[in-house]
Amino acid sequence: MIKETQYRTLLKEFNKSGEITMSSIKSGMTRKTGSKYLKLGKGPGELRQPHTWRTRPDPFADVAHEIDNMLQKAPELQPLTIFTHLQEKYPGKFDDGQLRTFERRVKEWKMEKGKAEVLSVPQFHIPGRLMELDWTCMNGLMITISGVDFKHLLCHTILTYSNWDWAEIAFSESFQSLKKGFQSAAYRLGAVPEILQTDNSSTATHQVEKNKKVRDFNHNYKTFLDHYGVTPRSINVNSPDENGDIECANGHLKRRIDQYLLLRGSRDFSSIDEYRIFLDDILFRGNKNRAAKVKEELQVMRELPEVRLPEFTEDHTTVSSFGTIRVKKMAYSVPPRLKNQKIRIHIYEDKIELFSGIKCIETIPRKPGKGYCIDYTHVIETLRRKPGAFANCRYKDQLFPSGIFSEAYEQLQNQFNERLADREYIEILYLAFSHGEDRVSDILSGLIDRKERFTMEIIKQKLDIPMPIPKINRPEPGLGSYDGLLSFVRRAICLLIH
Repeated sequence: MIKETQYRTLLKEFNKSGEITMSSIKSGMTRKTGSKYLKLGKGPGELRQPHTWRTRPDPFADVAHEIDNMLQKAPELQPLTIFTHLQEKYPGKFDDGQLRTFERRVKEWKMEKGKAEVLSVPQFHIPGRLMELDWTCMNGLMITISGVDFKHLLCHTILTYSNWDWAEIAFSESFQSLKKGFQSAAYRLGAVPEILQTDNSSTATHQVEKNKKVRDFNHNYKTFLDHYGVTPRSINVNSPDENGDIECANGHLKRRIDQYLLLRGSRDFSSIDEYRIFLDDILFRGNKNRAAKVKEELQVMRELPEVRLPEFTEDHTTVSSFGTIRVKKMAYSVPPRLKNQKIRIHIYEDKIELFSGIKCIETIPRKPGKGYCIDYTHVIETLRRKPGAFANCRYKDQLFPSGIFSEAYEQLQNQFNERLADREYIEILYLAFSHGEDRVSDILSGLIDRKERFTMEIIKQKLDIPMPIPKINRPEPGLGSYDGLLSFVRRAICLLIH
């Protein structure tokens, strides 16, 4: 059979000259072959018969009915799973070299008899109309802060027309993180969209009636968007495809971040601020190529209001006798001078500010989850007075600033009995508080590496703490004392003369 290029050359030459012989020769075929194709008016591709017959017996013909039943009951079964099952059920009947044939058979079955897949529906996007918002978990990228796993989310927003996106670090799908994520995107753009679309997260919506799918928007969420003149919209329950732009963008963003982490050569950052700068740079680069479409969006988007709403919730609480306050399910230590005091607090996504009147007197980092978040500097003075309380303290695990302090405590337990080990460790912890945690940590690290025994006194000697010189208050002599002395001498002389 001739090639398709020969057939096209034949037609070209024949149309020029009208001679079959020369046209055939120039096309690389005999006159008889050329005449045949000219009479048929069809090329080799059109004349080729489709291959519908098998060249060898079907090795799975005996178990075809069994394979069909398995796929009908569980269409999500993988070919390898079914093939392995057949090998175990019929030893020696199927070998590993037939797996590729079996995979083609399963693929053909799914195309012919498989269940209907949900299709993506193309959408018409209007400039400046819709922004989508969602949270995506970042734990899979294994980012660390100073060597410690940084468990976090990103609150991710995207304009569906231009695909301009922005993201903020978040620790939960909270209202505070939503406010921060939306406002950060809006103020970076300098404008707001007509609609903000989210899923049915409890941050934005609530169930209207028990055991029913109908959900309505939360009052705080509606009030927040009313301030910006933005209309809230949510997708239908259990329909994540309706939020397809942001769902797809989540995956793209995480892959981009992963690639830049590979280029960077490290997934560890010295601080959250350093990681935030790294993240902002990636987002800024990604948005460069969308400038033309973003310009179209900004021309029709609404202007920002003059006031940016605070990204915290305010509450009033009383410090407990333990020197802690409770925010959500977490107890946080505060300076002991605040014991039993009623204070005002601002709860941000990543921090808590304590107020006395209008003055912020303390800022403590906020952590996700439940339990205790204790700063040892808040309780060390109390523990020095009550060292016996350390043994059964509920937040004992929070009183080790780093791994080296935990190792030091274990060594002290091996050196002394429990009571003395606790007392020694508390005094070492106090030295860290009063003379520098890093200095004490370095000394402990050296002693432990050299496997030397140590006590609080040894640590104190290595810190080279200068001994304070006592002050002696000596009153300055007054002139009256000299007058008294002279009077005494005068009287003594008079007595001696007489």
